[in-house]
Amino acid sequence: MIGVLILTLLILLFLTVPIFAALALSALVVFAIYFPGQGMDLMLAQSMVKSCDSFPLMAIPFFMLVGTLMSKGGLAKKLVDIAEAFTGNSAGGLGTAAIVASMLFAAISGSGPATAAAIGGIMIPAMAKQGYGKEYSASLLAAGSTIGPVIPPSIPMIMFAVTIGCSTTTLFMAGVIPGLLMGVGLIVYNKWISKRKDYRGESLSEEKGAKAKTIKEGIWALLMPVIVLGGIYSGIFTPTESAVVGVVYSLAVSKFIYKTLTWQGLKESLVDAAITSATIMILFGGANTFGRILTLGDIPATIAGGILSVTSSKIVIMILINLILLVVGMFIDTNSSVILFAPIVVPLLTQLGYHEIFIGVMMVVNLCIGMLTPPLGPNLFITMRIGGVSLEKTLPSALATIVILYIVLAVMIIFPELVLCLPRLLGMI
Repeated sequence: MIGVLILTLLILLFLTVPIFAALALSALVVFAIYFPGQGMDLMLAQSMVKSCDSFPLMAIPFFMLVGTLMSKGGLAKKLVDIAEAFTGNSAGGLGTAAIVASMLFAAISGSGPATAAAIGGIMIPAMAKQGYGKEYSASLLAAGSTIGPVIPPSIPMIMFAVTIGCSTTTLFMAGVIPGLLMGVGLIVYNKWISKRKDYRGESLSEEKGAKAKTIKEGIWALLMPVIVLGGIYSGIFTPTESAVVGVVYSLAVSKFIYKTLTWQGLKESLVDAAITSATIMILFGGANTFGRILTLGDIPATIAGGILSVTSSKIVIMILINLILLVVGMFIDTNSSVILFAPIVVPLLTQLGYHEIFIGVMMVVNLCIGMLTPPLGPNLFITMRIGGVSLEKTLPSALATIVILYIVLAVMIIFPELVLCLPRLLGMI
């Protein structure tokens, strides 16, 4: 069964069939061969619809809408201004501001490509004006946007929680420290490169009172992650409810306080969020149906048993799994990879003593690096398009940021308590 399933999927992907359709059609072929006469068409349709009929998944379209509203309504620009005011005109100041702004936006949108488009669209032209190389700027913003799905809220973490059946809130809390470590690693790298190439620029903070003025003007935008994440962790509302609160707040602030959201901007925000959310949901339906075949064939247990029969070393197995995920992340988008591989990876690693929350965060960080890595690399291609640079010229600096993020991933794996300490401290696990 597994051979037919994988072979069919590979053939369809080779024929450039969209991944959601390839996953669903692969499941359909297995249904037809191994479960004939059992209403496979109805079973397939029901599986796709029921997999999307989930309250936690409702958070996805709302978080996507928050991200588009922040971008169109000017709130993202306010976050950038605050980050730039604090970084100053020291070496790499604007690059550091770009990473900090990416981290702030990550605490709102939960999406890597959304962070790349929103923050990259503002920062890459600004960095170019201050003398930063366009290729370097594109690679740095692409790397910074990989933090988007790690610092909560996170769409891939919602996918993992729904697929495995664990707490979304606990996953969110566990993602805080890894996300901060990714940001710190990129900031250190940016400082080092900027000192070598003398990347520096003007700063609002040099003008008397400019920093305080910038913070005052941007305080409403800065309150967004505080309200969204504070509401989740305090138990005032669920992650799904927090997404709705975020939409209402961003609408109110951008329309009535900053007065920057136009009707055209609202229309574009709704359309962009709807298209992206629909893509994610139909992908989830196809991938969930594919996962159902894996479960029916007891394939996760078979794979886990096969790996454990070869070696029982935790180190070897962890390295093997992460190498596989790193390769998968280069070819398959993060959300699909989480849905497909979580049912396989989680049972195997839990047998070795790893907590499912740690496994979820590790998978998300690992696969998010794939958003920076060709041939898929959506974050990199978005920032390259904004900067107007080619892959050949951008790839060397992008590879350096990839290495930095891999080092952070390795530190996480060596010290799992870095991921679990906050949830343990708050009594979530």
